[in-house]
Amino acid sequence: MTVLIIGFTIVILMMVVVVTDISKAFLVRRDLDATADGAVLAAANGLAAVYAQPGAGSNAAIDPEQARQLTAAYLDAVAASNRFDDLDWSVDVDGTTVTVRLTSTADLPFQPPGFPGTADVASEAAAIVPIR
Repeated sequence: MTVLIIGFTIVILMMVVVVTDISKAFLVRRDLDATADGAVLAAANGLAAVYAQPGAGSNAAIDPEQARQLTAAYLDAVAASNRFDDLDWSVDVDGTTVTVRLTSTADLPFQPPGFPGTADVASEAAAIVPIR
């Protein structure tokens, strides 16, 4: 009976460790998703203001450097580099679409032997820049 109780205790403790680590990675990813959404919307809204023009139905060539500057300004404003470990970001412009990709690492609360102590987390958000 003692062996059975010890076995179940070990299984339950392993489940707690796994669920806690997965929850931490999920929460970091959710926060990274929200930050990526905010960054791409800041870039898209800023670019929409830059490219507001009277010619209806036309598409303007979006400057990738302006998109990067607007994204960097947003990430600085929300102190993203302080909130996420090893934050890396990139901005891609394709036609009237701006895409922001953020990557980070999450330190996991528990590190069982043989398992990594961090998890790589990534998020991507895209927005269409309306040309008015």
